[in-house]
Amino acid sequence: MVNNLVGGIIPPQQPIEAQSDAHVLKSRLEWGEPAFTILDVRDRNTFNQGHIMGAMPMPIDELVQRAVPSLDQSRDIYVYGANEEETAQAAQQLRSNGFQHVSQLKGGLEAWKAIGGPTEGIVESKTPAGADDYNVVDRLKNHQENLQKGGTSTTEAIKKGASNLKEGIQEGASNLKEGIQEGASNVKESIQEGASNLKEGIKESKNSTDRDDSNVGS
Repeated sequence: MVNNLVGGIIPPQQPIEAQSDAHVLKSRLEWGEPAFTILDVRDRNTFNQGHIMGAMPMPIDELVQRAVPSLDQSRDIYVYGANEEETAQAAQQLRSNGFQHVSQLKGGLEAWKAIGGPTEGIVESKTPAGADDYNVVDRLKNHQENLQKGGTSTTEAIKKGASNLKEGIQEGASNLKEGIQEGASNVKESIQEGASNLKEGIKESKNSTDRDDSNVGS
């Protein structure tokens, strides 16, 4: 059942052609197919300036001695050079040395870049990726940037929350202090008023007593 579902989603891989369009290779990359190798047979300095992402550098003058011991001869191999002639020459060398599935990438790096294929290298890293580029490195960078932005937002939210909490505590303490001071002032005023009333009451009572004594004497 699982195999049927997978088979309905992922198209079966067709036998590799002697020459391949850049779209074919890009499609295989986008499906994440692992069973193929991309060889760049240009000189190493040119390779370092820019190349198809994931391509292995094997300059044509050392192609056979490096490819034979390191690559499976039954593996699908896409090869490209500085021009169509160099690409064809490299493909012929590989086929003559037992590699069964070799395809020349038509148009090489330029054709690859023209369809927005992912690239890497000194120069290519300075060139913004196209809107439809399948560029794994850029996706990883974007993911990392999003994580960093998310972390920054979380930190800022925590700082803002802590600041608001501090302000709330300070405001509450200030209100409490004012309330205590106001309450103490009211108590003081009440005591003073009570004392004043008591004093007046005592004075009035004394005056009344004096008047009564005066009346009795008369």
